[in-house]
Amino acid sequence: MMASYSRAPEKSAGQVSDEWNWIQVQCCLDTGAVLQRVDVPEPYFAEGITLLKGKIYQLTWQHEQGFIYDPWTFEKVGTFKYQGEGWGLTNDGQSLILSDGTNRIRFLDPDNFQVRKTIAVVANGSPVNEINELEYIQGEIYANIWHADRIVRIDPQTGQIVGWIDLTAILSRNEIHDEEAVLNGIAYDETGGRLFVTGKLWPKLFEIRLIRK
Repeated sequence: MMASYSRAPEKSAGQVSDEWNWIQVQCCLDTGAVLQRVDVPEPYFAEGITLLKGKIYQLTWQHEQGFIYDPWTFEKVGTFKYQGEGWGLTNDGQSLILSDGTNRIRFLDPDNFQVRKTIAVVANGSPVNEINELEYIQGEIYANIWHADRIVRIDPQTGQIVGWIDLTAILSRNEIHDEEAVLNGIAYDETGGRLFVTGKLWPKLFEIRLIRK
């Protein structure tokens, strides 16, 4: 899972093990060198993260427990609760926006973590399930679909799909060594207008430009 802010992208590695359960900031997009890292203790499975109003918020998968960090020191400064599973997390500047693996996306008040509203993601009247990583970009929600090579663009007011981004074969098959190495990371550089994508267990981060078909 990825999010972004003015210093560098931050990434959350979703897996319960000493090697993969952490969040990190990469100090340089050119080199990928790690600037900071904090481990997430077992039994928690690290999931989506976002930066909102000077705090990093992180979900865990099945424990209904979130963590709050200082964005500069990565010191844990708080926790929060939510109902159901935690998958992807982003924000629109006012609300935390959470996916749970269904077609529902919830908007949470960051002060008390109560649900402000819920939208259902649909395409041609049918639910789009397994909504995963999220990123709020220019008034839309961009989302990964678990085990799909496409990103969906969602209207945050209605849940209607307004477009798809096809990333089939962006990573060559000979660089994939695990069936769970799927497209699962979106970050947006608002200052530079740059869009980045990656995946779970991927060796590369890609900057992409969208072309309308």
